[in-house]
Amino acid sequence: MTASGISTTADFLGHLRQSKLLNAEQIDAALTELGFNEDTELITLAKALVKAGHITRLQASRLLEGRHRGFFIDHYRIDEILGSGGMGWVYIAKDLNTGEDVALKMLCEQSETDPGLLARFRLEAEAGKRLSHHAIIRTRAIGQTAGLYGDVHYMVMDLFKGVGVDEFVAMGGPIQWPMACHITRHVAAGLHHAHRQGLVHRDIKPANILVDEQANARILDFGLSVASQASGGDEFSLAMIFGQDCLGTADYIAPEQAEDSFQVDRRADIYSLGASMYFMLCGHVMFPECKTRAEKIDAQMRKPPRMIRDLVPNVPDAVAAILHKMLAKDREDRFMTAKDVSQALAEHAHPKRVLFDFRSVLDRRFLIAQQRQKMLDERARRVANSTSLSTCSLDSTATRLVITPRPDKPSH
Repeated sequence: MTASGISTTADFLGHLRQSKLLNAEQIDAALTELGFNEDTELITLAKALVKAGHITRLQASRLLEGRHRGFFIDHYRIDEILGSGGMGWVYIAKDLNTGEDVALKMLCEQSETDPGLLARFRLEAEAGKRLSHHAIIRTRAIGQTAGLYGDVHYMVMDLFKGVGVDEFVAMGGPIQWPMACHITRHVAAGLHHAHRQGLVHRDIKPANILVDEQANARILDFGLSVASQASGGDEFSLAMIFGQDCLGTADYIAPEQAEDSFQVDRRADIYSLGASMYFMLCGHVMFPECKTRAEKIDAQMRKPPRMIRDLVPNVPDAVAAILHKMLAKDREDRFMTAKDVSQALAEHAHPKRVLFDFRSVLDRRFLIAQQRQKMLDERARRVANSTSLSTCSLDSTATRLVITPRPDKPSH
């Protein structure tokens, strides 16, 4: 509970009624079921309601903060935090028309008035609607509705119960090469589909690749994607606000994209996918000695990475050759298409069941989201009038997911 939150059980129940999460009859039935009343200690009641499944932890947390609005976006009910990023929040939501669980991505309050981030959000939503492939998270709908402080922009996607490759490595260490080949092959197939639709992703990285328990991989976040024939205002807005050399993530950006993000093609994604595969195999980025963005960009443009077999000796020569071809500094020396990458990896790719507790993953993401919100609130207080948030700053170490390996760590 925050300093501005509620302090009594009666207030909590009042906020619960106002929230419309439960009606008066349902609240009375829940209290009877639990054997509680308005004299019950506040936190004890909140925890019991969550444990019994009457409300979720996110809902309880917000009610304790004194908030009773914002639990419904059109016909979607916000249930859990699925993730948090530079633009806003991703929730597990219930489609009240169909009863299905979906992923709902919504711009955070600080981003709704930022023209660059709004442009990026629109690009992601529009790109997602154009794509339909088993290795890409499907976008179902794009919406805009009135909120407490202005318009709320959101998109609805399929709920995919997976972990990011960055989380995957954090939980269990480097990924064995047959599995890394399998994940990379899946992603390459999805990229080939996007490229055929005229889109270049421009931000392929471990955090934008999800893997589920069956070792299926999905690409997400087309927020920096560019159409090969682009002339739209949103792409222009991104370039004018963020700068042509600042669209992408420095640890995975292709050399030509770092120089001019307009003049890229599908081979920029192939480089970033190679950098992500490198991370999977050895458990760290290609240039771990580089700490600043400028150092990382310079290394991507000029410095060859260590040969993967020097770091992971059991990687076959053929797999190492494929990887380093993807990472060629000159795009003319890379694979010409993502389909070529997928086909080259086919004989080396062997999936293996992934073991992880999705509930525990959500618990960790909830804590990260809380940390991120505190950081955003502090930033807003310090720089109240700033609108120059750099896309490249979104991967702040202050919000990086840190996971302590569990005894039942995933099998790589």
